[in-house]
Amino acid sequence: MRLAFESVSLTLSGRPVLSGVDFTLDAGEQAALIGPSGAGKTSLLMLANTVLRPDAGTVTIGSANPWALSRGELKALRGSIGTVYQHPPLPARQRVVQAVSAGRLARQSRLAALASLISPRDVEGVEAALARVGIADKLWSHCDALSGGQLQRVGVARALYQAPSLLLADEPVSALDPRLAEHTVQLLADDAKSRGATLLMSLHSVELALAHFPRLIGVRAGRIAFDLPREAVGDALLAELYAGEEGSADLSPIAAPLLPRGERC
Repeated sequence: MRLAFESVSLTLSGRPVLSGVDFTLDAGEQAALIGPSGAGKTSLLMLANTVLRPDAGTVTIGSANPWALSRGELKALRGSIGTVYQHPPLPARQRVVQAVSAGRLARQSRLAALASLISPRDVEGVEAALARVGIADKLWSHCDALSGGQLQRVGVARALYQAPSLLLADEPVSALDPRLAEHTVQLLADDAKSRGATLLMSLHSVELALAHFPRLIGVRAGRIAFDLPREAVGDALLAELYAGEEGSADLSPIAAPLLPRGERC
């Protein structure tokens, strides 16, 4: 699914967060968003999944401007977009099987969606998605019994189960150890490639971005600083992107943030 930003600007709570953003991902392309904290990467992804609406410019998903669609058409479009959040918005007492099943709710009627939340129908399919991220044993666990890293993997499993045409991921491995982070980024990239889906992922680790994505989009102060193939992204360019942002970039090989022991899994 094609994704295009044309002169897109966004203001939140009276503060400009994106200004004049232009880039296009053709169907099946994969790119990583990198840049300092607060650069606007998360806001950009929230525009791409239609959670936010631009103040100026146009976001085109597939061949449609989401905000020119009817309610039913917008629901159908949203059903083809998957998002992996840094902190998955999962109800504490919801079971994992229900959380992952929710990946396909937008494709169902209201009645079928409600029935699925009460009694998931495709338990085997959900379990298979969880197995891909190594937590099939958590199928019937409640979300509030999981660590931060396990919750991130539930979010990844939900996106895999959904199998969207456009997959967006916002720091999806921030709570994972280096080995799991590497595996998860590769898993999402391979899954998108196998289905011809478009993938846009925000990453704190520049090394992970360079290792897994053919194209890197640098974001700084709400603007696109560069949009280049990875071969053209050198140390000087990265230093300029992160200049003055102490501690905001992780340039070490496949590094993961230091979290409490129970959060890294």
